[in-house]
Amino acid sequence: MIGTGELLLLAGLVLLLYWALGPLRRWLEARIARYLPRRAGGRRGTVVVLERRKDGTFGREGRDGG
Repeated sequence: MIGTGELLLLAGLVLLLYWALGPLRRWLEARIARYLPRRAGGRRGTVVVLERRKDGTFGREGRDGG
Protein backbone atom coordinates (compact mmCIF):
# COMPACT_ATOMS: atom_id res chain seq x y z
CA MET A 1 0.00 0.00 0.00
CA ILE A 2 1.22 3.51 -0.78
CA GLY A 3 1.15 6.06 1.99
CA THR A 4 0.18 9.71 1.98
CA GLY A 5 3.80 10.85 2.17
CA GLU A 6 4.83 8.79 -0.84
CA LEU A 7 1.81 10.00 -2.79
CA LEU A 8 2.67 13.66 -2.10
CA LEU A 9 6.31 13.02 -3.00
CA LEU A 10 5.27 11.38 -6.27
CA ALA A 11 2.91 14.26 -7.13
CA GLY A 12 5.68 16.77 -6.42
CA LEU A 13 8.11 14.82 -8.58
CA VAL A 14 5.66 14.73 -11.48
CA LEU A 15 5.05 18.49 -11.21
CA LEU A 16 8.79 19.16 -11.05
CA LEU A 17 9.44 17.05 -14.14
CA TYR A 18 6.58 18.72 -16.01
CA TRP A 19 8.02 22.15 -15.20
CA ALA A 20 11.62 21.17 -15.94
CA LEU A 21 10.81 19.54 -19.27
CA GLY A 22 8.74 22.50 -20.52
CA PRO A 23 11.43 23.82 -22.89
CA LEU A 24 11.94 20.35 -24.38
CA ARG A 25 8.18 19.98 -24.88
CA ARG A 26 7.92 23.37 -26.61
CA TRP A 27 10.91 22.50 -28.83
CA LEU A 28 9.31 19.20 -29.83
CA GLU A 29 5.98 20.91 -30.55
CA ALA A 30 7.73 23.41 -32.82
CA ARG A 31 9.57 20.62 -34.66
CA ILE A 32 6.39 18.61 -35.18
CA ALA A 33 4.46 21.70 -36.31
CA ARG A 34 6.96 22.21 -39.11
CA TYR A 35 6.01 18.88 -40.65
CA LEU A 36 2.26 19.27 -40.34
CA PRO A 37 0.36 20.88 -43.21
CA ARG A 38 -0.54 24.53 -42.74
CA ARG A 39 -4.16 25.67 -42.68
CA ALA A 40 -5.38 27.58 -45.70
CA GLY A 41 -4.70 31.27 -45.17
CA GLY A 42 -3.58 30.71 -41.61
CA ARG A 43 -7.15 31.10 -40.39
CA ARG A 44 -8.63 29.40 -37.40
CA GLY A 45 -11.90 27.49 -37.31
CA THR A 46 -15.22 29.28 -37.36
CA VAL A 47 -17.34 29.35 -34.23
CA VAL A 48 -21.04 28.75 -34.78
CA VAL A 49 -23.41 29.57 -31.93
CA LEU A 50 -26.26 27.07 -31.74
CA GLU A 51 -29.33 28.22 -29.86
CA ARG A 52 -31.61 25.87 -27.95
CA ARG A 53 -34.91 25.24 -29.71
CA LYS A 54 -38.24 24.90 -27.95
CA ASP A 55 -38.08 21.11 -28.21
CA GLY A 56 -34.71 21.00 -26.41
CA THR A 57 -32.48 20.37 -29.43
CA PHE A 58 -29.87 22.79 -30.72
CA GLY A 59 -29.69 24.58 -34.05
CA ARG A 60 -29.62 27.89 -35.88
CA GLU A 61 -33.27 28.86 -35.84
CA GLY A 62 -32.95 32.07 -37.84
CA ARG A 63 -31.42 30.62 -41.01
CA ASP A 64 -33.24 27.32 -41.31
CA GLY A 65 -36.67 28.79 -40.69
CA GLY A 66 -37.15 26.57 -37.64
